[in-house]
Amino acid sequence: MATLHERGIPLSALNPKFLHTNSTSHTWPFSAIAELVDNAYDPDVQAKQFWIDWTVINNQDCLTFMDNGAGLTRNRMHKMLSFGFSDKRSAKGHVPVGLYGNGFKSGSMRLGKDVIVFSKTRDTMSVGLLSQTYLAAIRAQHIVVPIVTFRRHGQSQPLTSPSMEGATSLQAILKHSLFKTERELFAELRIINATGSTGTRIIIWNLQRITNGKTEFDFTTDRYDIRIWRDVCEVKQFGRSTESVPESEYSLQAYCSILYLKPRMQIIIRGRKVRTQLVSKSLAYIANDNYRPAFLSKRVRITFGYNTMSKEQYGIMMYHRNRLIKAYERVGCQRKADSRGVGVIGVIECDFLQPTHNKQDFDNTDKYRKTMYNLGVKLEEYWNEIRYKRKKEDPKCSTPIEDAVKFPDQSWVQCDNCLKWRRLPDGIDCGLLPKKWFCQMNPDPQFRSCQAEEEPEDSDEDQRSYPKPYKRQRKTSKTQIDANDGGQIFLDTVAMKPAAVGPSQCSTALDSSGSPDPGPLGCSLIDPIPLGRASKNSTGCRLPTNKMPIVNASSFSSALARVKQKLANQVPMVMPMETFALTTSSSPPLPKQLTSTRGQTGRRLTVRRAERKREGAGVRAGELEVEGGMITWPGQNWKRRRVALERSERQMERAKATVTIMEVEGGEEKKEQWVQLEAQQEQQDRLVELMQAASQERDLCREQVRELQKEVEELKTKCAALESIRGERTELSHRLENVEVERGALSSQCEQLKTELEDLKRELEDLREAGSRAFSPSPGEDYRLRSLRQSVGRLLVTFVPALNLDQVDYNSNIIDKILEQVLYEVT
Repeated sequence: MATLHERGIPLSALNPKFLHTNSTSHTWPFSAIAELVDNAYDPDVQAKQFWIDWTVINNQDCLTFMDNGAGLTRNRMHKMLSFGFSDKRSAKGHVPVGLYGNGFKSGSMRLGKDVIVFSKTRDTMSVGLLSQTYLAAIRAQHIVVPIVTFRRHGQSQPLTSPSMEGATSLQAILKHSLFKTERELFAELRIINATGSTGTRIIIWNLQRITNGKTEFDFTTDRYDIRIWRDVCEVKQFGRSTESVPESEYSLQAYCSILYLKPRMQIIIRGRKVRTQLVSKSLAYIANDNYRPAFLSKRVRITFGYNTMSKEQYGIMMYHRNRLIKAYERVGCQRKADSRGVGVIGVIECDFLQPTHNKQDFDNTDKYRKTMYNLGVKLEEYWNEIRYKRKKEDPKCSTPIEDAVKFPDQSWVQCDNCLKWRRLPDGIDCGLLPKKWFCQMNPDPQFRSCQAEEEPEDSDEDQRSYPKPYKRQRKTSKTQIDANDGGQIFLDTVAMKPAAVGPSQCSTALDSSGSPDPGPLGCSLIDPIPLGRASKNSTGCRLPTNKMPIVNASSFSSALARVKQKLANQVPMVMPMETFALTTSSSPPLPKQLTSTRGQTGRRLTVRRAERKREGAGVRAGELEVEGGMITWPGQNWKRRRVALERSERQMERAKATVTIMEVEGGEEKKEQWVQLEAQQEQQDRLVELMQAASQERDLCREQVRELQKEVEELKTKCAALESIRGERTELSHRLENVEVERGALSSQCEQLKTELEDLKRELEDLREAGSRAFSPSPGEDYRLRSLRQSVGRLLVTFVPALNLDQVDYNSNIIDKILEQVLYEVT
């Protein structure tokens, strides 16, 4: 193998066998066809129509692909037939699908072993060959791609003929392709003229075949479609029922109809136009949700709805840059063996994910896994919300929503002239529309012209999630259940340390037997139990095991006010009075040794919530009463409430005595400590307020920064568009100047030719008037006429490059006729 060098360094070689190896990334033939469709769809080509057909050339089954786009120059065709060259850029909001510069090679070589490309631009016509058969025949060690380029105005000689490169490429193409003469090549190039002045035509032969010798495509079942044999499709979809296999898996018409999220190009398969559809707008019960992952700065829109065609075809339609990557991908509850999520379709454009080499999946990264999980969660939410709404509207309906007859919420159709999408009024069935539909047929007068813009999509700021009453109700029910089972609200309190309590401080809290007095509610004031860990004795009273919070009356009053407000706004609550001991508001503050800070855990006042049914009349919202040691709603027996009040008064008196003892022992030092603690608490509160204000300002600044970034991006896009427009304007001005110069030269030449032709006509008239029966000029006149025709012929070569003067008979009037035709075309 000869080694190529670049400045003395060996270059990496690419063996022809790599063409087959590279094509194996496409396990599904339709994914290979999609690569060729993408090349015509991308903004550098901007094709309006794309034709796919099956034909037979020299007893060979061939697939043909043709577009009416901008065409390929020799340099661009060479890059397309090479590997890794991709310089596609966005234009007017149209983002290219191509990423890797490999789609044409992998796609075409997956379909067949050989491919020939015909392309026309405004100035040139090029033919390129990429053939495994040719490379095997010449035993090539590197991938060789013959390319020949012709002038547009019919010149048959290659542009590169001086270097003999074009002649060699032409010879290789004629020897190893299906076309054996130049006339056959030009015939294929003329087919492009039928679709427009520019475009590209691709022919693939030596198609892949299955085990029975047939091609992997079924061309006979439907004369207007290209299908995959059903047994091959069933092997690919093993484990799924036949009804659940989407039609897009085996029908190219169905696959191309959903290939793009918003189609901008017409696709014609075997003479029939594909009825493309806006997938996100052709569903029933449409609802828009938002997904905002941590790694993105903006929300991603997700559209959910029910399939109106078949309930067996459901899942997530995942697009990337408007191109379908994964179709009917089941997530979350849809992957389980039950009826949840059946019939639901979700549509999302995942531009933040990276597609794989064959554009049929995404890289299995952490972002992808998180996205799939959240899609499953949101799809199940949508399924629950629709069922809840339907049951609420029609409680007697027993038919599942997936089994009911459904129609799309909206009807959209694409104009065959401007390719813009128009929304039709409700009630119009798109299946009953004519095969060709134009904006002039639109019932809406506002969009009855091709000049009118499309209906705008919702902006990111207006994309709000649909209401979710079922989710809110479920949260409320769960909160109430948790409250009945022992849900808790924690309030900050201070806790007493047993080591700081002396015997004298506890004397009044002891009964005659010297044991701690459990008090009227069964709790010790000196050595009570921690919340949530109390045990009971045989009489049902709580046993003293550890420590007990002691609450200042002022703190309890504020806590009680908050509880009242909570009760007034939400649900009734029950607060066990026996879980704490009270002190009076007039007593001095507790010493530092008897208090706890906010950092200590397990020293919180427990307030249990439980919903109670209101009884009686005249109850005001938020009104509380003390009953049996519980803070509860009124409406109970007034005698029980009176007993509860008496018990609470006795408890308050006992707490008052305890605090009096503490006041005697504490002194002024404890008051100072308490004052310091209050000052620290106020400082902490001020810091919290400052932090909250700073957080709000930070969020506001972030929003402003995002808005500025959006404006900067918009300005950059506009600047880039302006630069491109300026470049195009400069180029067009130069072309216009050259055209004006050529036009002036042609005009002068035409005038000269007209003058000479008039002189010649006058001479002929003079001869006729002389009475000669047949025009037989004298030898001098014959020589003069012949020389004049030779001069005219040399001048006509500039207009007709294909004119061969050596084969022209100057004694005939051929030159005269050619001159008249040129004058007619020029004027």
